[in-house]
Amino acid sequence: MRPMHAGPSPDAPGLQPERTRLAWGRTALGMLGNAALLSLNEIGAAGLAVALVPATFAVLIALVTVVVGRHRAALLRRSPFPARVAPALAVPVVGSSVVALAVVTGIVLL
Repeated sequence: MRPMHAGPSPDAPGLQPERTRLAWGRTALGMLGNAALLSLNEIGAAGLAVALVPATFAVLIALVTVVVGRHRAALLRRSPFPARVAPALAVPVVGSSVVALAVVTGIVLL
């Protein structure tokens, strides 16, 4: 009978770094898509200056998301595995920014 495996060894993080990188990448891609759609919607209606405000906000969120995602994936690839892996500030800041962008997008599209 094979012994039950309790989880990944501390020296081999498994696929977690890859899944983390992909999740943050999808979020950044969504923010870039939001920026493009906001720009297309606003350029025809209100002019370029107004369209750049929410689109620039979305691009900035996407850039921060890419940086944070790369940092989180690198943290999870470390050996030995760090004792503290829970993000203290990055996830709440990016999450709040995504929610704020959703509100701005809703207001712009009304």
